[in-house]
Amino acid sequence: MQHPSENAKSLFIYFFHRFLPKTPQNQCYAFMGRYGIVPFPYLFMWEYRNLPVECIYDNSQKLYYVVHNGKKLYFKGDTPKDIVSLYQSLRIEQDIRAPHRYVDDYSRLKGKTLLDIGAAEGIFSLDVIEFVQHVYLFECDKDWTAALNATFAPWKDKITIVEKYVSDINDESNITIDRFLEGKDKSNLFLKMDIEGYEQAALRGAANTLKEVRDLDYSICTYHYPNDAEEIHKTLSDNHFESEFTDGFFYWGRGKEPGLRKAIIRRKVQSI
Repeated sequence: MQHPSENAKSLFIYFFHRFLPKTPQNQCYAFMGRYGIVPFPYLFMWEYRNLPVECIYDNSQKLYYVVHNGKKLYFKGDTPKDIVSLYQSLRIEQDIRAPHRYVDDYSRLKGKTLLDIGAAEGIFSLDVIEFVQHVYLFECDKDWTAALNATFAPWKDKITIVEKYVSDINDESNITIDRFLEGKDKSNLFLKMDIEGYEQAALRGAANTLKEVRDLDYSICTYHYPNDAEEIHKTLSDNHFESEFTDGFFYWGRGKEPGLRKAIIRRKVQSI
């Protein structure tokens, strides 16, 4: 969604950026003043604009897929054009230079149990499937779960699809992380959360887990609401986790308060 005030701000900073402080935010707005409002206001995004993508139809699954790093990544029933556009966007998101990249090095998940909360097409889990011990894919969209089953068929013993929303309540449609982990091994866990603004609720539903599991690792989206970055950082800090945000900014254009926001908070890895 385009916001006139944000367009005007971008154009102003673009035309007068030589006279303004050289802050990362001003550089992003100057980029958008020149090229238009985009989620990733960085030059690397243009590398994916004409990325050749072959969208292939699988008659046995009745689904389209693309070959991603040598593996089949299936999509729900959109048109090939839409799938190509979505895949290009996913590649931008997970570029090593992108503020939305979940982890810098996929080997970080070696031997871990991944809770992929908000799995959608499952590209992150597919990228780490050879490293992890097991993946729980939380996804309620029936069309996506069909695609996930097709994508992860070669690793069906390593994945479990959970068709519930992760929140701070437990009922027929929702489950908390605390409830889900009852009776399960809680060591070597990795939480990936990208759930359209329900991240704070999901963390409220993980209160016991955050208190009890000291080796918990995580990568959590912090841009859906204006206070997400501050509140999520505080929740983790209050539970004695040392965190860091990814470099750069993500432009979020939905809602009443659009703007540049920190995209991902991760557990800080101590350098050796």
